[in-house]
Amino acid sequence: MLWQDPRTLEPIPMMQYVKSALLGSSAILAASISTAIAGTVESPVIETPPAAPSSDWVFQGTIYGWLPGLDGDVGVDGFDVGVDESFIDLLPDIDMFAMLRFEARKAKWGIIADGFYVDLGTSANPPGNLYNSANLGLKQLLGELSIAYRVYESPSGFVDLYAGARYNGFKVDLGGSLNQPGIQNVSNSTSAKIVNTSEARAEAIAAPVVATYQAAGAADRAAIEANLAADIQADVDAQVKKDVEQRVNAILRDNGIRQRDLSGGDFARNIKVVRDELTAATAELEVAKLRATVNASAQADVAAAEARVQKSEQDLAKAINGKLNTLPTKKSADLDWVDPIVGFRAQWNINEKWYLAGKSDIGGFGVGSELAWTLQATVGYNLNERSSIELGYRYLHTDYDNDSVLYDVAEAGLYMSYNIRF
Repeated sequence: MLWQDPRTLEPIPMMQYVKSALLGSSAILAASISTAIAGTVESPVIETPPAAPSSDWVFQGTIYGWLPGLDGDVGVDGFDVGVDESFIDLLPDIDMFAMLRFEARKAKWGIIADGFYVDLGTSANPPGNLYNSANLGLKQLLGELSIAYRVYESPSGFVDLYAGARYNGFKVDLGGSLNQPGIQNVSNSTSAKIVNTSEARAEAIAAPVVATYQAAGAADRAAIEANLAADIQADVDAQVKKDVEQRVNAILRDNGIRQRDLSGGDFARNIKVVRDELTAATAELEVAKLRATVNASAQADVAAAEARVQKSEQDLAKAINGKLNTLPTKKSADLDWVDPIVGFRAQWNINEKWYLAGKSDIGGFGVGSELAWTLQATVGYNLNERSSIELGYRYLHTDYDNDSVLYDVAEAGLYMSYNIRF
């Protein structure tokens, strides 16, 4: 078969033409490579544009273990106990715990969800010397949901700001056993202090009238005695009422029982009866002492009045003892609240395998807790492109008080996690 040569327009065999064309193309390619190597011809440089940031979602799931101890105060209806237990101390008392975190991210924005649950029972510090022992049962559920925004990112690490809410759910059971000898001692000593104060006030009222009484006649002495008794009863009655309330409330506060209204109930009625008897006995004693300054036979009246005052002191101690024996030995509460939180987290990549990470947030602001804040710092190791492990420390302090429930506790301890990205 013949083919027309385009250069000479003369007919040539087809195979010869193909061979000629291939040889020509090879010569041109060789010349171009030679020219490029020699640098005699400048070829245009085509730059590859940077890859656009991925718009795909990236997910990370984390199974973690937080092993916190407890340090602080927990109270229900004014019955407050202290707790100061390390995780090692708590470990035998933990019935169940579960912890999980999930994160979804797209470009600079992310959603973070975190859940923590623990169910434990442990001994607690007795609220005061009127208790032999105390115990705490606690079921705690923490759930966080936050929106994160990445403000900085580079091969060396990143910084995120986040804001959201933390749900706090609690079931609290408190218990304690009363110290009966301690209650009796406190009741006796408190009653003695109140009576001693009453007698001192009565003596101060009586002292200025002794000389006048000794110089007066029999008829005038009777009027002086009546006036003195009335003055003493009015003053001592007010003093005893105030003293009982102050001293008993001080005992309650010292034993982890926040101040109560003592103006009503059986205790108030019992105290009123004892107070009337004590003020009358105190007034009688001072009048008897006054008579004895002019009549030695009145010493029998002094002894009788002193016995009456002593009996009133015993009755007062019995009333206080009865009140202290109503101190709570069991209280429970089931409540929940939500705290707004704001915080930041960061990561610094030491190399391809190792990194440091940290986070901190603060919340509550009186919306739920008065204040709640957390701090976490870890060292991480990349197992591969999709998974890593972390080990560090986590601290959470929650200060919550709604008058009926107190939870002012720091939870702190070892933190470890396994993270997987997909």
